[in-house]
Amino acid sequence: MTSSETKNSGALASYLDIIKTPSIQVLLLGTGFLLMMLFVYMGVLTTFDNALFNVISEAGNVSAWKEDALRDITALGSNTALVFVTISVAGALAMAGEKKKALTFLIAVAAGIATTFLLKAGIDRPRPPLPMQDVSVYTQSFPSAHATLSTLVYFYIAYLLTYFTQNASVKVWIYMAATFLVFCIGLSRILLGVHWPSDIIAGWFAGGSMAAFCFYIIKWKRKLRIKDEG
Repeated sequence: MTSSETKNSGALASYLDIIKTPSIQVLLLGTGFLLMMLFVYMGVLTTFDNALFNVISEAGNVSAWKEDALRDITALGSNTALVFVTISVAGALAMAGEKKKALTFLIAVAAGIATTFLLKAGIDRPRPPLPMQDVSVYTQSFPSAHATLSTLVYFYIAYLLTYFTQNASVKVWIYMAATFLVFCIGLSRILLGVHWPSDIIAGWFAGGSMAAFCFYIIKWKRKLRIKDEG
């Protein structure tokens, strides 16, 4: 490897270390959500949403698998499923002596639910007009609660799971699995015709920033504990 290649590799590693910092993740993902919200409010993404929605929703018109597969996938991001998973994981953390992590998780999810539905009511974006959909929806479209809360919950769980291994490949696999699951949940909402693509993307940004904020709190508390012990 030449000196220039070594230098470039070192620079890339430095950038990756910066991006992996929870505070930077909160800033980047939070900014992404705010931009998406602004663009939706200004109508900048209308053409993008219509074009991509028409392409993706057409793929959902396959009755042989839509009724089962899509509903099963989207159910993994439902409020009921996520609240159950959150309480179960928080309970396990509390019993394992990780009460602060459990409390952080519960507060984050509760705040995430409240913030998401307040944003829905405030922005008041209509759902896509699809007469063929028979999915029950009772809230506004932006941002997607499924995308926001599934990102928060499943990435928080992925973060916890990485504590059980020092193997980098296993950690990457855990985060890849969480990413794939969250992506499929978000995509299922478009395929079912109940969300615009920008609703989902904004939800991913919002949920990611909430999860990163949790990681920041955990890291901050860990530093305080180490400082006190020292």
